[in-house]
Amino acid sequence: MNNPHSTKTGIILIILCTLFTASGQILFKYGSEDFSFEIIRLLTNYHLLLGFVLYGMGAALLVLALKFGNLSVIYPFVSLTFIWVMFISAFIFGEVINSFKINAVILVIFGIVLIAGGSNG
Repeated sequence: MNNPHSTKTGIILIILCTLFTASGQILFKYGSEDFSFEIIRLLTNYHLLLGFVLYGMGAALLVLALKFGNLSVIYPFVSLTFIWVMFISAFIFGEVINSFKINAVILVIFGIVLIAGGSNG
């Protein structure tokens, strides 16, 4: 269905998608500190608004990425979002990365490699 060059394009796009999505989630965290259902406060919560923009851009990149490869190969890369959020949260918010989280990262990456590598056959 898709050639290897096309799949590589899809993988690059999905990785960009995960970076935009993770950035949006970090901004959601910032925006949650001032969150209120009051319309004026919602419209002036710039972290939340920018988070929605980045999250939306991530969604658009996801749709575009799916055009360039098999769903079963491209979509598992979305799990990279969890990894980006973990590292960014540690850097920005001082959250602790323990051995369980490191092991989880290794398993996620291993799973992605197995799924992407299994697309050849």
